[in-house]
Amino acid sequence: MSQINYDEIISQLKKELNSECAIANRYGIVLGSKIKEFAKGKVIPQRILSLISNSKNIAKELNLNRINSFAIEAQEYNYLFTFNEELILISKVDLDVNLAKLMPSISVFLKKLSESTKDIEIKEFSIFDFSKEIGKIQDTLKEEKEKEKKYSIIKDLVKYISN
Repeated sequence: MSQINYDEIISQLKKELNSECAIANRYGIVLGSKIKEFAKGKVIPQRILSLISNSKNIAKELNLNRINSFAIEAQEYNYLFTFNEELILISKVDLDVNLAKLMPSISVFLKKLSESTKDIEIKEFSIFDFSKEIGKIQDTLKEEKEKEKKYSIIKDLVKYISN
């Protein structure tokens, strides 16, 4: 099972989109980043995560099928959050960038990346055999009891002689 190198993907995105990007999992943990506000290993703020998790309810209220992304306009940049069931892609773009042209390519990229992430998931778990482990523990206990019995005569002799 190979792991995805998110830092390499982020570097390629920076070249292609000419913007800083970060990738986070569905729990909001940043897996790779070129954005200092969303550094690798940090967690996306809870309010943004709750907005992402409530996107289905928001879409329903707006009579939409679903919401795939949203943008936050800051003083100097737009932060574009594109998400699906598995990943969240954060893009930091200049205010003059046309988001309507950028968003479809980001959505397609995230879909492809999410599909490759599903490929490396563990498909089958091995079953832990508790009865086998309990049997091993019981065998070890029996051996210990036999060892105690083996040396009990010597212990009794030592006690008898010392008295």
